[in-house]
Amino acid sequence: MNCPSLSLVKSALIEFPSSISLITNSAKSSRTKRVVPWKFRVLGYTLNLISLVNNNWAAAQLNKIWFTVYKRRPKPWVKKFWNQADRRIEINLSDQSIPVYCWGRGPLVVLMHGWSGSGTQFKHFIPALTKAGYRVAVFDAPAHGTNPGKHSHLLDFTDSLVAIQQQIGPIDTVIAHSFGAMAVTLATRRGLMLNRMVLIAPNLDVQEIFDSYTQLLKLRPKLVQKFKTLISIEFKKILQIDHSWGLFTTINLLEDKYQSGLLVFDSADEEVSQKHFNEIETHWSNSSVIKTQGLGHVRLLKDQDVIGQIISYLKL
Repeated sequence: MNCPSLSLVKSALIEFPSSISLITNSAKSSRTKRVVPWKFRVLGYTLNLISLVNNNWAAAQLNKIWFTVYKRRPKPWVKKFWNQADRRIEINLSDQSIPVYCWGRGPLVVLMHGWSGSGTQFKHFIPALTKAGYRVAVFDAPAHGTNPGKHSHLLDFTDSLVAIQQQIGPIDTVIAHSFGAMAVTLATRRGLMLNRMVLIAPNLDVQEIFDSYTQLLKLRPKLVQKFKTLISIEFKKILQIDHSWGLFTTINLLEDKYQSGLLVFDSADEEVSQKHFNEIETHWSNSSVIKTQGLGHVRLLKDQDVIGQIISYLKL
């Protein structure tokens, strides 16, 4: 089916890069209101109309967007940043290799970015961690940052962490942001061994993410149902297990609630609900918690006080 809305799909993706990690309507009272770009609203309206004629095609476009990585053109400083690393190591994944950049000496701390993010978002962590006596490994997940490709999925993140453990060495701590938190918690179920993990603004519930996505687009129930079916099929192929959708909940991903760790979140987070943060805090019985105000979802990664508190936790 040929349809002019395909260009609209691409345009909306550019306008709204964080579409995979929005917030549910039910949580509006507990997060900062987010302005929805008009192209994204039009996208939902257009796909709803198309679904009246061809529901399968409309759902397929949504499924494609779900696994599409939004990448900005790298700024000039990015190449310089990576070139400043003490060492560059290529790690081999099942179908590709990606570079991992290392600084410093000591226990290994891996920094894991979120969906459509980049390891460069952790640039403020590196000098503080190396000064504190840690070896730091930073990378862009497959199809992210400067790596080739347009599409990715959770196992690309998870397999990267396991590969670092196997090919670089034992990992003391993973510090993960947003979607990266889902990756590290899943990785602990797939062979990743950690002393502790630090989850910054995490979302560990795929149903909340999906509901946020579909509610924002105001999709027809029939289209939502087909869209979820297609994603479930992809999950089954990727994970090679039945009922994989149910795996992505706080209780299942934090299966070992006694895993030592630190939860960091902000009261003004515009992408993840306070209700979800509270759910993680309640279930994760062996976690310490840092709560901030006014930093939102991303500025946590730049705040020197937050970075200092995280390092103080690691030194305990």
